[in-house]
Amino acid sequence: MTSRILLRSVTLLILTGLLPLGADASSLQEKIQNSREKLEHLHENLGQIQAHLNAGQKTQAELRDEIKMLDLKIATTRKKLADIQAQQQQTQIKLNELKQKITALQAELVQQKEILGKQLRGAYMLGGTTPLAVWLQTEKPGELGRMSVYYASLAKARSTLIVKTQNTAAQIVQTQHQVELREAGLVKLATQIQAQENTLNQQRQQHATLENQLTDRIAKDKAKIAELQANANILNGLVSRLVVQFRHQEAVAEAARRKAAAEAAARAAAQARAAAEARAAQQRRLAAEKRAEQRAAAVQKAEEQQRAEQVQRAAENAAPPTTEVHPPHITTVPQKPVPAAVSPSIPPPPAPRPAPSPSISPPSTPIIGHGRYPAPVNGPITARYGSPRVTGGLDWQGITFQAAQGTPVRAIAPGMVLYAGSLRGYGQIVIVQIGHSLLSIYGHLGSTDAHVGEQIAAGHQVGTVGSGGELGNDGLYFEIRNAGHPVNPLDYIHN
Repeated sequence: MTSRILLRSVTLLILTGLLPLGADASSLQEKIQNSREKLEHLHENLGQIQAHLNAGQKTQAELRDEIKMLDLKIATTRKKLADIQAQQQQTQIKLNELKQKITALQAELVQQKEILGKQLRGAYMLGGTTPLAVWLQTEKPGELGRMSVYYASLAKARSTLIVKTQNTAAQIVQTQHQVELREAGLVKLATQIQAQENTLNQQRQQHATLENQLTDRIAKDKAKIAELQANANILNGLVSRLVVQFRHQEAVAEAARRKAAAEAAARAAAQARAAAEARAAQQRRLAAEKRAEQRAAAVQKAEEQQRAEQVQRAAENAAPPTTEVHPPHITTVPQKPVPAAVSPSIPPPPAPRPAPSPSISPPSTPIIGHGRYPAPVNGPITARYGSPRVTGGLDWQGITFQAAQGTPVRAIAPGMVLYAGSLRGYGQIVIVQIGHSLLSIYGHLGSTDAHVGEQIAAGHQVGTVGSGGELGNDGLYFEIRNAGHPVNPLDYIHN
């Protein structure tokens, strides 16, 4: 319940407070920084909850592998049980045959004993008569040979019957021993069957337990898939809003730059017109002064010439004196030199002030085609772009690098940090704008070393590798997005 409340709180903060578009926020950096401060105090508890959810739980694949191995063991046990039961049936058949053989031998032995008893009784009835006595007592000597042959045949048959009886008794004893061995074997087989049945029952119980675990795991995985989908939607929404904000701010900055350039050009044109008018006025003033000086000099020269002519006429009209009279010395007033028109030094118009730079400048390295950037960390790739997740559901939208906890994570290209903080399902995350429509995303970080609005260079450390989480092992999750859509990072980096 605590994890659900925290996850809902983080989702609500991201959806409603991460990038507010109100007029009170002065810049993208302030908007993201405010939301980042709200998210930081939830990250520690969220990381602990995610670690608790992921620790000690078997995946569906592991459970299915165990069930598959158990199925093989159950099949093997059933085969052994069937073989033992077949062997038991064969042994029972052999035992029945041996018992039938014993019964037949015992009947034959009884018959042989009866025949032998009759022969013994017949021999006893004859008493101690020898073949010689029989020959001496016979009245027909011709029958002597026939009687001798008869007695010899009878003795041989008796001996043969005795031997056969003895063999039959020995076969009965041997067969009874075989029966005992077969019966002991049947007891052993019955014990083995019981053991195999017990093993099979245990395996069936274990199989049922694993099936229940798998059912529970599938239910949990469905919930996890839904959570992953929600996390992906949150990240997609965040990236889309960041792209829109960045492009809007670029447009605002471009408009401000153009407006400032236009104002600077207008000021420069006004200053140029004012300077030209000042130069024209000064030239007119200097020309007027020169003309006034020339007129004054001409008037003065005419007056002096007129006075000289008057003196000359007066001298000519006067009587000649007794003494030598010297004409008066007329001193000519030197003409004031007219200064040449000098073009005044007019200071050049001030250079137009540069347009104020926008608060967010575009990246210094534009993206042209698919560049070849270095990998953010050194390590093997454990999950490739587009490959299915172990838990099912969404395919990987990026790649994961296996690396030890605390390994530095470096930017693949220069750019501006758009976001640095916690994001549900991705732990600590840093998003860098490395082109007009290209984003690099570094997820599952243990710590972040970048700040929103900061311009970073290629190779700048943006954070360190975190531990565990959805990745299972320590590592880095890395994405590249073009125009807000996930693309294969291997088309942009070399690992």
